[in-house]
Amino acid sequence: MRIGINTMSFMWRASAKDALETLARAGYRRFEIMAQPPHFDPMMEPAEAQAFARFLRDAGLTVESINLPSLDQNMGSASREMREYSIGLYERLIAIAQTIGAEAIITVTGRVNPLIAPARKELEGWFEEAFTHVLRSAERGGIKLMLENIPIGVFPAAAQMIAFADRIGSPNVGICYDIANAHFIAEDVVTGVHAVKSRLGIVHLSDTNRDKWRHDPIGMGSCDFAGFAQALREIGYDRTSMLEIVAEQAVEQTVESHRRAARWGWSAPPTS
Repeated sequence: MRIGINTMSFMWRASAKDALETLARAGYRRFEIMAQPPHFDPMMEPAEAQAFARFLRDAGLTVESINLPSLDQNMGSASREMREYSIGLYERLIAIAQTIGAEAIITVTGRVNPLIAPARKELEGWFEEAFTHVLRSAERGGIKLMLENIPIGVFPAAAQMIAFADRIGSPNVGICYDIANAHFIAEDVVTGVHAVKSRLGIVHLSDTNRDKWRHDPIGMGSCDFAGFAQALREIGYDRTSMLEIVAEQAVEQTVESHRRAARWGWSAPPTS
């Protein structure tokens, strides 16, 4: 099972270009980019996206997916203005993905305040309205939207995501299953993998315990990587697993996490 690298550890300290150059020196070639200014701006001009595409081509690197975090957008918001703003961000990212050759955009299912959340029917309706708008643009552009399970999302669990995706019914809707996010909400990750297998397009690897939501290097939490890897083999998963860790020593701890993942059947770290 092949490994790619998400740029989350670099999000607040380097541009996406600098992060990819740094990781490329460690031998990595497949990436997922966090679309967060100033790291990688979803509102960049077309010329900037074209320049980034040239950089990737010249360096022999591939961005498989772009990840828009839930920090400054929310397609499940009660505010129509926020939903419209978020739709605009995703539509800009679809154009960027086409330009740089990315196949997919990681799509969180909104952001829910756990203290005083609206009714489920309203939350799901707001998100679905915004999502289907973005989906039309993705279908026209040939880009997949990968719904990700996040604890604060409208659909945090595997069964909820697959039910929503199947109801929408588009081949452009896939699922990104994150082991740490699932473990944090006490979801059995083996069951989760099997639940979403028909639409599973990417997985995220990091570690966490259940007392605090983390994306730590592998080995610092209690995620069941052995069971997760076995479940992926059972369903015949043959796409990329993205290491999405938050680490102070970004390169060193990425390589060490990769080395630990290899114990359970993922590919060995590259030789730089």
